[in-house]
Amino acid sequence: MKFWLAFKQEFTLNNPSSVGCIKMKMQGKNLTVTADPMHVQQIMWNLCNNAWRHSTKGSDAIQVSIKPSGKLNVSIVVSDDGPGAAPEIRNQLFEPFFTTEKGGTGLGLYVARELAHANLGQLHYHPELNGFELILPKDNNHEE
Repeated sequence: MKFWLAFKQEFTLNNPSSVGCIKMKMQGKNLTVTADPMHVQQIMWNLCNNAWRHSTKGSDAIQVSIKPSGKLNVSIVVSDDGPGAAPEIRNQLFEPFFTTEKGGTGLGLYVARELAHANLGQLHYHPELNGFELILPKDNNHEE
């Protein structure tokens, strides 16, 4: 829980207008993952930046939901209230240098997925959730 509170605080410090726009929801116990914390922070930074950029920037515009995914994994969904990715670009979202943002590098989602894979995780876009799901291995030896 400390990680998520610190992350949210850092994100809102860097994006002052996002205060009150991020809603975090945790379901279940032992939601600690076996992953490099700096990698998880970078993944979350990239996903939340994208969500913020494409959201309405209203109250609870970004939703972060953390819950168990089976017995061995944790699911982290980052969604927003924006229009979502157009069907014609969904296959390109994780390609390096693909961007819809003027001045964007097109590396955010690519790097996020590579970091997820480096930590034995997965990152997928889910149009029905209007966001991304990060699945990471659960640390079954840690109790929060």
